[in-house]
Amino acid sequence: MYPFISIGGAEIPTFTIAAIIGVCAFIFISLYRISKLENPTQEAYYILPKLFIALGVGFLGAIFFDALFKIGENGGLKISGMTFYGGIITGVAVLSILLALFRKNTALGIEEWLNLLTIPFLVFHFFGRIGCFFGGCCYGKETNSIFGVVFPDNEKANIFHHNKKVYPTQLYEAAAIAIIAISLLRTKHTFTLYCFAYPAARFLIEYLRGDNRGAYLWIFSPAQIISLAIIFVTIIAITVKTILYKKKKPK
Repeated sequence: MYPFISIGGAEIPTFTIAAIIGVCAFIFISLYRISKLENPTQEAYYILPKLFIALGVGFLGAIFFDALFKIGENGGLKISGMTFYGGIITGVAVLSILLALFRKNTALGIEEWLNLLTIPFLVFHFFGRIGCFFGGCCYGKETNSIFGVVFPDNEKANIFHHNKKVYPTQLYEAAAIAIIAISLLRTKHTFTLYCFAYPAARFLIEYLRGDNRGAYLWIFSPAQIISLAIIFVTIIAITVKTILYKKKKPK
């Protein structure tokens, strides 16, 4: 794997390059999907500032949640990495709040925007996990199977593999993300289905992860607990929405 790529004499983290590609793909695909709307220019001007704010807050949330999960072993809140769930939870929360507060100049509701943006976000997440693979982070447990890979030590990121084979869980998750994205291409309730599919895949992949998962609660890692919580909240939301719909439906 290649944690760094030399460009003009400077070593740039491969994860950073993959993340930039992912962000560009996210924006491009989002704009393409927006171009299919009735007033694409107006909708693009409406959503883009909110997206950049949500992405920025999501980035900070990913750092904060990682520090929170590892507060015990770090002896307090210390920046040591990022966690995906921290980023997506804070990002989606901020975006939803902005969409709720500023409802003018758009023909779409909050759920419709989330549905539109889910596929582009999955593409971004896919590239992020590819970046993790090249960077050697988010790796799996040690294994002697033919599916194991050996990552080089990354002293700058304080990641050491000691020439041992581990499961390439980054690729497992990237494959799961790709399958989810393809499966949701023609569905209507994209975001809702994503809130079932990805947490379920992540919950299972967590059993193969070998990096620092943070403090465990019973037999579950923080990511597994959040996965279960997202699925539970989604079920509650669907139930409430169904009940309200039935009450409003004319008899």
